[in-house]
Amino acid sequence: MHDATTPVSHFKFAIAPGVSSPLLSKLLALQRAEEPEVAMAFFEVTGGDLVTGVREGRYDAGMSFEGLSDPFLSSRPLWSENMAVAMPLRFPLLHQPTLTTAELRDYSVFRWQAEACPLLDQRLSSFPQESQQNIQHMTSFELLALWVAAGYGVGLSAQSRIEQAQGAGITMRPLSDGPYEIVTHLHRPQGVPNSVSDRFERRALQIVKAGTA
Repeated sequence: MHDATTPVSHFKFAIAPGVSSPLLSKLLALQRAEEPEVAMAFFEVTGGDLVTGVREGRYDAGMSFEGLSDPFLSSRPLWSENMAVAMPLRFPLLHQPTLTTAELRDYSVFRWQAEACPLLDQRLSSFPQESQQNIQHMTSFELLALWVAAGYGVGLSAQSRIEQAQGAGITMRPLSDGPYEIVTHLHRPQGVPNSVSDRFERRALQIVKAGTA
């Protein structure tokens, strides 16, 4: 526990848009429980600013969906989440326990680009031209969920995010033709000693191991 004689450590943590999951919440809770004397500062930044900020030392670490190949950064994949379909509570395909992307071609599809999933975007780009015109890009998950709940189409997002929003008039169906995954990566400066960051990374790996056990 911190007192007047204990030096306060600071940990500057950057988070790219879309990076949010139950595992991240567990990691931050574990960090707070085990090192309450470390003052955490959170920064929600764009992917580009995250990379530049970690490289320049403005942030001690960061998380994004992008696996980086940068000689100045250490980038480690942590956990992955499956993409799924968010559907309104009244929908023609509601009787099906799973769906394929091909079955969505005739409907408006809302996509939040912050959840980067190259394989899924590649599959959507293979739709016929008239179906691609039905794909609409949202600026937030909240806006995606609003349109879906109102019955204007379906959304594609992380399964855990849809499950958390099921009380808002939407339900979830897995995608059976995947897997379509988004992977959360932890980024740190390469070769820069930081004991707080070391312990944070160990806790992240501990959370990953517990989540896959």
